[in-house]
Amino acid sequence: MIAGIDVGVKKDYLAVIRDDKVVYVGELDLNLEFKFAGIDAPLSFPKRGYFRECEKKLQKMGIRILPPLFIREIAEKGIKIAKNLRDRNVEVFEVYPYATRVLLSIAPHEKKRKREGMLKILKDLREYIDVPDVSSHDLIDAVISALTVKMFVEGKGEMICGEDGCIIVPKI
Repeated sequence: MIAGIDVGVKKDYLAVIRDDKVVYVGELDLNLEFKFAGIDAPLSFPKRGYFRECEKKLQKMGIRILPPLFIREIAEKGIKIAKNLRDRNVEVFEVYPYATRVLLSIAPHEKKRKREGMLKILKDLREYIDVPDVSSHDLIDAVISALTVKMFVEGKGEMICGEDGCIIVPKI
């Protein structure tokens, strides 16, 4: 099973997929079993400047991204979750659901915080995975995070790296 984790300031969310189906989506529960996890949070900080090399590479691909220093609290929380999972022998990857949406054309121009945008994202996402109706963009990001890892594990993804971190994305 593969997990996707959306790290938030107040709450964290988890989606777990088996084969092509979401089998759990809700608040983060680290008691669930999974072998791989994608975390939607920076898992490192830039050595210099605002952006890590992997983020600069995503920007060159036309993908907008926030610098990790602007979301330091979320990054630090993500790093702690990653350590906890690695201590349990879970293979952890950094993911960026918006990059997956852009690369797979999952409603890339829709605003995920608006109901209409969320519904369009869900509709497009169902082309890739069986996902139940969910009530928030955070849960959708958790599902997209898990999907990104699934694709990577299946050889349909790539790792965008620099000296200060890596992010996995689908191959296009």
